[in-house]
This record gives sequence, structure tokens and C-alpha cells, in this order.
Amino acid sequence: MKLPACAAILALLLLSAFPAAAQETPEEETGIVASAYGLGDQVLSISLGPFIPLFYTPNVGSEGTNLTVGGTGSIAWAAYVTGAIRVGAEIGGVFAFSRPNLNTLLMLPILAQAEYVMTFYPFEVPISLGLGMNIVKYGELKNIDLLIKPGASVLWIYDSKWSFGLNLAWWCDLQFYPSDPTQNRVGNFLEISLSALYHYQ
Repeated sequence: MKLPACAAILALLLLSAFPAAAQETPEEETGIVASAYGLGDQVLSISLGPFIPLFYTPNVGSEGTNLTVGGTGSIAWAAYVTGAIRVGAEIGGVFAFSRPNLNTLLMLPILAQAEYVMTFYPFEVPISLGLGMNIVKYGELKNIDLLIKPGASVLWIYDSKWSFGLNLAWWCDLQFYPSDPTQNRVGNFLEISLSALYHYQ
């Protein structure tokens, strides 16, 4: 099964994040400033926003999702392992409706997540990668899928405790059917959400 969209998005995000993490460039050249957080600091976040169904692969452009725009929400926790890297977990929920029958699609993703955070005070730009399971219910059908979720955010640092911002994430939902591999497919979805983050020790 080919995964062109997921692979391209994942490669782009990884290439943009890790070269920046590996190089020490003078602050005056990049605008990047030292993080105010370090080992032992934690962050709790809540996010809400629209969930946009795009398409299924491998039939890119020929097989739509037949779903309406839905909604998504999540709660995430993370701990800093360095001033720029934090790891944690996320649990969320998604709903959308099929067209034209308006059957309900429900998804419950449970993910492990890693983030590389660049700070351009008063803004932060986290680049994230989530990996885990996605519990999917559509009508009478139920399935547990593999979910890969690369994303990026722009956050405004309000003070030492609070940050607020916008998130973009690409959902690659891998559906495997061992009894009939011809039915294997990848759902491609876009999450656009607003978030509030609370930092604490």
C-alpha cells in the first residue's frame, strides 16, 4: 500500500525540525531565543477546532471521503526533556457526518507525541509528531487504526504560565484489513484548531 501523502508531509516536517535542532546558530542571525522552560517543567493543553476530511489513498483525487466538515477537540500533556524538546501524550475526539445519509463518524485518537519547540519571543513554534491508535466508529462498523499525526503550531506567549495559538495537523489514518488487503486504505484529514497551554512544574 502506497502512502504518498503521509510520507511527504512527515518528511517535510522532520526535515524542517531536526536540522534546526542540530545546529547552534547565533541568536542575532535567526531570532531564536533560549526557552524559558527546562527539565522538570510540564505543560497541559486543550485544543478545539474544525476537522476537514480530504481524501483516501491510494486513489488520490478519485475517492473522496463523502464526509462533512466536522469538529475535533483534544487534551494533551507533555514534559520538557530539554529547553526545546518535550514529550507526552494526547487524547482527543472527532465527529463528522456522511453525505447524503448523515451517518455519524466518531474517532477517538490516543497518541504518544514528541515536539521540538522553537522560541521567537513572544512566540513559540512547536513542530510535533504523534503516533498511536485511533478508535473509529461509523454506523455499526468499528475499527482500531494506526494514526500518524505530524503538525505545527504558532503560539503567543502571554506570560510564564499561559500560551495561546493556532495548530495545523495532518491526520494519516491507516486502515488495515488482514482478511481482505484490497480494502486497506489511508484516510487523509486536516485539523485546524485553537489551543490554550498552561505551563507548570
